[in-house]
Amino acid sequence: MALEVIASGQACGAEIVNIDISKPVSDSNAEIIYHAFLEHQVIFFRNQEITPSDQRRVCSIFGEVGSYNRPKDRQHPKHASDEIMLISNVVEEGKVIGAHPDGEMMWHTDTPYLAKPHKATTLYSVEVPLIGGNTKFSNQYAVYEALPNNLKTELMGKIAMNCYEFGTTVKTFDKYDRKKVPHHPHPVLRKHPETGKTATYVCPLMTEEIIGMDEEESKNILSLIYALQAEARFIYEHVWNIGDVIIWDNRCLLHARTDFPKEERRLLKRVTVSDNHPVMAA
Repeated sequence: MALEVIASGQACGAEIVNIDISKPVSDSNAEIIYHAFLEHQVIFFRNQEITPSDQRRVCSIFGEVGSYNRPKDRQHPKHASDEIMLISNVVEEGKVIGAHPDGEMMWHTDTPYLAKPHKATTLYSVEVPLIGGNTKFSNQYAVYEALPNNLKTELMGKIAMNCYEFGTTVKTFDKYDRKKVPHHPHPVLRKHPETGKTATYVCPLMTEEIIGMDEEESKNILSLIYALQAEARFIYEHVWNIGDVIIWDNRCLLHARTDFPKEERRLLKRVTVSDNHPVMAA
């Protein structure tokens, strides 16, 4: 059967069917998959059984495999890797084997605190809870289009500061300590290097201020954008099954995780794709 792309019918997202990605992907199918990735922003494959090398090979459709930057002292020695991050609450030898083990995680994009944020992220589900632990995706092209025209004009050329302390899933404080955490400024409005579309490029977990703007005005504008990002009309929510493989475009999407019972095991394998394009202002 021929490869097929089935749109989610929501703000973003599509399922790719009739393919076993544990096997090499033909050039023609890779082209279809990549086009779907650009068009739908997040794509997924169900009922897959893959190895870490398979996951890295699938990533090569989208670019070079990236390093995930997790501090070495926070890696479980049995599962340490420069490329594969375990997202898990599973405990072995008295230590959690993965990152971001429990609870919800606020809206964010991956690694905007770096000069060259990752282009894409892949996750492969090995164990999933019976309820919760869903991953939600927010379409930042659509959020940009929903901004008032006067605000779009005001934000053109504006830069925001992005910071992150590894392991934070819900930010309950005002600002990270920039002397201790990675941070980098990026445009509030980002031009996608391949589609040419404009997306909002701020998020509540990591963006702290619009540089050069009055503090109160900065907070108000960011709060307005954050509220839009969380609206259901801009979101696709992925309910995980074992064997799902998902790939999303960090340049135009935010993602978040819903809560799940702590006693339920959850294990996903994460590999990112690095980006050769600079972050461009709209």
